[in-house]
Amino acid sequence: MKIFYESENLVIRQMNAEDITDICKAQNDTSEKNRNYFKNQVANQEKENSTALLALYRGEIAGYVFLYFKCKWGGLGNQGIPGVVDLKVLEPYRKKGIGNRLMDVAEEIAGAYGDKVYLDVCLNSDYGAAQRLYIKRGYLPDGKGVYYEEKICPVDAPCKNDDELTLCLIKDLRK
Repeated sequence: MKIFYESENLVIRQMNAEDITDICKAQNDTSEKNRNYFKNQVANQEKENSTALLALYRGEIAGYVFLYFKCKWGGLGNQGIPGVVDLKVLEPYRKKGIGNRLMDVAEEIAGAYGDKVYLDVCLNSDYGAAQRLYIKRGYLPDGKGVYYEEKICPVDAPCKNDDELTLCLIKDLRK
């Protein structure tokens, strides 16, 4: 198991199949759907399409993020650009720098695959902290406006402010 970062309180390492049950318990969601989501993420890592990063704070599961080397989802999907997917820091571990450290590692890995990295962030208030984090880290909108269900949302088009309404953000890793 590869360790990407280690300090007194925090370890960021590669996620593996044995972690799935503990991740689901930490999220209070042991549903088959959630277990299958993580099984799929680990399988994609085993196929060398991505890296699944797991953060442990004082030995407890604190968060995770997935980096796809040639991401096929979101605003810049299928363009051969690395993409960050599903950054999550569990509530008890927020405001400890864990999200930033996960992003540091993901961006460092992304740099081996390209000079840019992108992500799509939801626009509803549940994602306000993530929106602020990405902007502070130098991510900028791709300039195409908002997306709904991964398609550019035309001017005056009806849309719903759910998890499918996103803004695609991109960061130049060479600056």
